[in-house]
Amino acid sequence: METNQLSSNNLLLDLHAEMIQLPKSFRDSVCKECGWSEATFYRKAKGTYPFSNAERDKILAVGDGLLKRIRDRSNKYRPR
Repeated sequence: METNQLSSNNLLLDLHAEMIQLPKSFRDSVCKECGWSEATFYRKAKGTYPFSNAERDKILAVGDGLLKRIRDRSNKYRPR
């Protein structure tokens, strides 16, 4: 997962840009962690092929990491 610097002081613009990147970041990170191609990702996403326990754990970890990144980014705008 890549870490981006705050692009601006505009909360809406910054979070919108981050959210737009979520699907691509999720796909790319899952492919990297599981050693899959994009084609394999989409085949598995259709539900035709089962996941191993290790794949399931990696997919959940990637999702949790991306959600944490969004939460951390939004927390930068919260008053302390």
